[in-house]
Amino acid sequence: MSFARFCLFLFCFLLFVFRAPAQILNVEKVRVERDSSNYFTGKLGVNLNLFNRPVGREGQTDHFIGLNGVGNIGYVSEHNTYLLLGSYNYVRLRGETQIETGYVHGRVTFQRKKRLSYEAFGQVQYDYNRGLELRALGGAGIRFAVVRKENIRFNVGTGLMYEHERWRNLQEDFYLKKHIPKLSNYASVRWPVNPFLEVSTIHYYQVGYDQPDGMMRHRFSGDVSVTMKINTRFQLVNTFSHSYENRPLVPIPNYLYSLNNGIQVSF
Repeated sequence: MSFARFCLFLFCFLLFVFRAPAQILNVEKVRVERDSSNYFTGKLGVNLNLFNRPVGREGQTDHFIGLNGVGNIGYVSEHNTYLLLGSYNYVRLRGETQIETGYVHGRVTFQRKKRLSYEAFGQVQYDYNRGLELRALGGAGIRFAVVRKENIRFNVGTGLMYEHERWRNLQEDFYLKKHIPKLSNYASVRWPVNPFLEVSTIHYYQVGYDQPDGMMRHRFSGDVSVTMKINTRFQLVNTFSHSYENRPLVPIPNYLYSLNNGIQVSF
């Protein structure tokens, strides 16, 4: 079992443990804004697709399996917020894995009630079909609440992080490693349109100097989510995610995007 898969398994284990007493990365839509403290909160969403289709020869079919799961758990203390998020996406077609991606992200916000707060974070991620065997990063920074009104919240953050990446060049079958310190910045908006509809968005800009190759490497990523409340427990979620890297380490498209629709459970 790879390190990335182990972390994903650990997240799923923690998800069910924490659920017993009470489950590209938008941290803002999982934050909670209650005035109370010392409680757990979380969300869980799963999509499963199974079907077969003819391939043009009598009696012959292709089988398609698709699985997408996202979840988060959080604990809110009097002064701090602790978040753990995870995602897994798997698609298998014609007996071969076409997509397998996943991540686990942990974040702590200190002095959460103040306009200027502090954050520490870590993340493990993989995307095998693009060639990303492992991305592990950790860092810390500051977060500033620009607008803190009941009907809209606007936050910005900046900090330093250290990133380790291990890529496989799928065309020439060799591995490449990188260790780069980076500046990580983000801006987020959370807009409760009404009691049944909420829009949230977060976008990151990360940049670092690759000293061995003598160049700057830029990454821009983010997503926009629209959440429609069915009742107090269930919501419909539509999310558009995208990312851009100016100089990928292996031959892959610079720009990627995805559009997902699903249902989630809150507790």
